[in-house]
Amino acid sequence: MEKRNLTLSLPYSLIRKAKEMAVREDRSLNDYIREAIEEKNERASGYAKAKKRQLVLLERGLELETKGETPAARDKLHGRR
Repeated sequence: MEKRNLTLSLPYSLIRKAKEMAVREDRSLNDYIREAIEEKNERASGYAKAKKRQLVLLERGLELETKGETPAARDKLHGRR
C-alpha cells in the first residue's frame, strides 16, 4: 500500500489521550490513528450495506400468510363493539 504523509491540527487533549492509548497498546501513534480511521471507515461502510439490505426487505415486505386480507377488524381484536 502506498503511503503519504499528512499534517493534522488536533486539540492537545485529544493528542495526549491518543498517545496514552497507543502506549498502553504498545503501538506507535501513527499506527493507532491509522487503525482508528480504518475502523471508522469500515463501520460506515457496514452501516451503508446494512441500510441498503434493510431497505430492500422493507420494499419487498413480509409474507404474513394473510393473502392480502385483514383477518379481523381492529375493534374485534381488542374486544370492542
